[in-house]
Amino acid sequence: AAPCRTLVEQFYKGWEKTISNLAADGTFESRPGQAPKIVYNQQIEDYLQGFCASEYMKGYAGYVNDGCEKIMKKFKRGIVGKFLHGEERYGTEGVKSLRPERINDVCTTLAKACPALPPPAAAVVSIADKCGACKGVVTDALFIMRRDRLIHDNKPETLRKRKLEVFELLEPMCMDAFHRHTDFPAVYNSVCLEMWEEDEEGLIGALVLSGGGGWKTGDAHRAVCADAFSYCTAADFVKPGEL
Repeated sequence: AAPCRTLVEQFYKGWEKTISNLAADGTFESRPGQAPKIVYNQQIEDYLQGFCASEYMKGYAGYVNDGCEKIMKKFKRGIVGKFLHGEERYGTEGVKSLRPERINDVCTTLAKACPALPPPAAAVVSIADKCGACKGVVTDALFIMRRDRLIHDNKPETLRKRKLEVFELLEPMCMDAFHRHTDFPAVYNSVCLEMWEEDEEGLIGALVLSGGGGWKTGDAHRAVCADAFSYCTAADFVKPGEL
């Protein structure tokens, strides 16, 4: 799942730059309320061919880049088709964006590389569901850490020495909630900011202690959302039939 999600997230960054260049040379036509009219040309082909080795994919674990190459080799035309023929909105910092839908389009429907987002265990069901939002934030944090080249396979004792790297890695996470969630992204963002402001050391510490190469998502949810913070209770982690 991580290679495909990362591919789409990073593809957006380079695609926006590519679109700007196409607009400058007249091969892009903006049409309000509709998908932009873009002619597939060599510039787009070059972007696709070199994407997995580009600056947009640096800093990730080897398995992420290997997965990127395999997915692009098989699905690059389908991926670019999602962007060529779908209405896109850029400059969406702080507001709900189309990126989560595009991740599902590419990674779930097209490549069948991962389940649809959000995962049921980390879905927010209402604007008051701070427990679900916390689980979603933790799931995002684990996703970010698992794919990073420097820390994805480190043991907790090693990670404790890399707290600064973990902090820098996770710092953009709260604003990125708008690009990763379709179900009440503002709630994820709000809970994430609360956690950072209340106790960033506690947040990072709990993630590190539940870390290592084999992060278990359920254990991390409990360690952060119930033990380190009070967004969830023990009852929120009881599986059906265990009561």
